[in-house]
Amino acid sequence: MSLAKVATALTVLAAFVAAPQAAHAAPRLTWAACAEEELAGYQCATQQVPLDHDRPGGATTTIALARRPAGDPAHRIGTIFVNPGGPGGAGRGMVTIAGQLVSADVLAHFDIVGFDPRGIGASDPLQCFATDAEAEALLAQMKLVPLTKPEIASTLRANYEYTEACKRDAGPLLAHMSTLNVAKDLDLLRQAVGDAKLSYIGYSYGTHLGATYVNLFPGKVRAVVLDGNVDPDQRTNRRLANKFDRAGGFEIALDGFLRACDSAGPACALSGDARGKYEKVRLRFRQGPVTLPGYGEITLDDFTGYVSSSMYDVASFPETAEILRLAYDTITGAPSTLRARPGKISAPPARGGLPDAYSYTGNDAFYAVNCADAPLPRDPALYPGFAKVFEAAHPTFGRAEAFGEVGCANWPRTTERYNGPWNRRTSSTVLLVNPTYDPATRYAFAQRMERELGNARLLTMTGFGHTSSFSACVTDWYTRYLIGGALPPKGTVCQQDRPPFPNA
Repeated sequence: MSLAKVATALTVLAAFVAAPQAAHAAPRLTWAACAEEELAGYQCATQQVPLDHDRPGGATTTIALARRPAGDPAHRIGTIFVNPGGPGGAGRGMVTIAGQLVSADVLAHFDIVGFDPRGIGASDPLQCFATDAEAEALLAQMKLVPLTKPEIASTLRANYEYTEACKRDAGPLLAHMSTLNVAKDLDLLRQAVGDAKLSYIGYSYGTHLGATYVNLFPGKVRAVVLDGNVDPDQRTNRRLANKFDRAGGFEIALDGFLRACDSAGPACALSGDARGKYEKVRLRFRQGPVTLPGYGEITLDDFTGYVSSSMYDVASFPETAEILRLAYDTITGAPSTLRARPGKISAPPARGGLPDAYSYTGNDAFYAVNCADAPLPRDPALYPGFAKVFEAAHPTFGRAEAFGEVGCANWPRTTERYNGPWNRRTSSTVLLVNPTYDPATRYAFAQRMERELGNARLLTMTGFGHTSSFSACVTDWYTRYLIGGALPPKGTVCQQDRPPFPNA
């Protein structure tokens, strides 16, 4: 399924992206108090950027930003831009949790700026439907894990109609949503805050944005941290293989969770052949819904989505084990002393950021960016076969991953995408950080990212969850690198300070 370009085309592209960007120079931002309640106490601004960067004098689109100013203005170094991932994640809200992302020393020396990428959140939003109700009517026809022929047919049809709605109603922005465009926007934002070079932290998909930026503008890199890494070459040039490997990452994380559970003994409610208990639960959900005390009817989609999202946060592991044990006891008829916790077991909610009048901008942008960056096979009839192959190798997550972006099959193709080269020598070394049991961005992706980039260093965190967390060692290297450019020695491994089952 390779989409590799011929050498001459790469030469032309390389010459284009390396060209000076002076024609796109951005005016300085004007900051004012944010109007939204969620951003009270922070500063906000907007910036106009070209809708089409090939036509800098043409139509524009608005990028919305929020800032947490440096705590020690007298020793301010510059601005750190932060991207939360997605794609489709609104970034302005990142300023409100900056204290959880970096140390007090970093907050003292840098303004922290989150921005809603083009088409997302408070930036001019991409909108494929007039109302939430219209979007929800179509999304309800899509199954996360379609098993039967009717479920598969409904999922394929709804994805086709979703894409057609975007093509019909999303407007001119739809053709300019690729990461290539966002990276060029980011360089204009760098200019607009007055920084000569970029300081940046990107999480998850934000690592793909960062990798794209450092290859478009290799001489403009001051300090770039990529945490929870994609494989940019595979993601853009072999997307189907990338999705297969991504499903494998979730399976590796799940296996680590189950083994940690058995090691924890009574501290984990599912311990004592945790894998065997889990498999009994999984296979029962494939047969149909299960009614769990306190939670009501739970479907295979709910179960798969819940297990998937639980792998993102090591702090959720004890509760996840309790819910899986409750399901096991319910299915086997065993007496259970476990009680339901408040909340809901379900598939992940719609992607998004701060509240909007239209709730599905994050969903629309998720497809728009992924489908532009990484085309998938055009024939929807192929996907049930892909699902069988994926599921055979990755039983819990393979089928969901195979159907996860089937809407890209009929998405309009674009030439505005960057798919390499990825090995340009940057002015500063890029710092990569990755947990060993990251579900969505598996550790092997970070190893590949280190090999693919022209100047990168990988810091490993032994532990769980999506992107690094609960590690003073990682935080220390963040601080030393962002402030002074210090790099961990090759092969450095940090530990996660929070065990998966703290009472073990």
